[in-house]
Amino acid sequence: MNFGPEQLVHGQPWGHLHGGYFSDPGVARPLVETILKAAQESRPDIIIDLGGGTGFLLSQLRKSGMGAKTGLVDLDSSEAQLSEAGRLGIACARGTVDGFCRREVVPAGQKALFAMRSVLHYSGEAGLTPLLRHIRAQALTGEYWVHQTACFVREEEADGLNALYRKMRTDKWYPALADLRERLAETGWQVESVLPAPALHLDSDELGLRYGLDSAEIRRIGAEMAKEFGAENVIFQLRPGGFRAALHYHIFICRAR
Repeated sequence: MNFGPEQLVHGQPWGHLHGGYFSDPGVARPLVETILKAAQESRPDIIIDLGGGTGFLLSQLRKSGMGAKTGLVDLDSSEAQLSEAGRLGIACARGTVDGFCRREVVPAGQKALFAMRSVLHYSGEAGLTPLLRHIRAQALTGEYWVHQTACFVREEEADGLNALYRKMRTDKWYPALADLRERLAETGWQVESVLPAPALHLDSDELGLRYGLDSAEIRRIGAEMAKEFGAENVIFQLRPGGFRAALHYHIFICRAR
């Protein structure tokens, strides 16, 4: 997975990005509680946060009482992100979500639970199914994978966000909910439940910083999106000098078949 210009906001700035979405305990609470419930059910020896970034999610699990008997490991490919996780006292493993091997992060004979937040879209459309298949290959039958993923109930909403990200010169791709459920089933995952999660509100100024866009590009992208999808809808709103957009998230509780 290629982070491109996004590496500029890795490390300490990450916690302040998008209104602090990825460092807000309240925003993370639904996912944290869902992981805790899955852990109570499956009793893992270790929880691996795939693409865990700064370690915030694992730090919230630790504050909720997880970690005394269960190992917590942050798997990420960004040195800057792992450096922040290390400062929180989180155990770290350097690796990519699409290339890690179970033996690198799970001691032999131990049972794992995999967690993830806002990562699958980095694979792009063509890479999504192979990524789901790869993660399944690292899980033992019956193990849980709990992930919070940006996806949309209506296919036309997904189309709109994907058009926006193409205009921002990124290969990120967001599926419709039904499509993602189908792909999970095809790759060996049983979807036990899908729950709502807080939406992420995106401002074009921060998107410009994240993807290396100047003010002229932002205005052009906003005008093109308004022309193609309308200036005011549930995923995109034009504003003076720029635009706002929204990523809609769901939490998936999956078990390896």
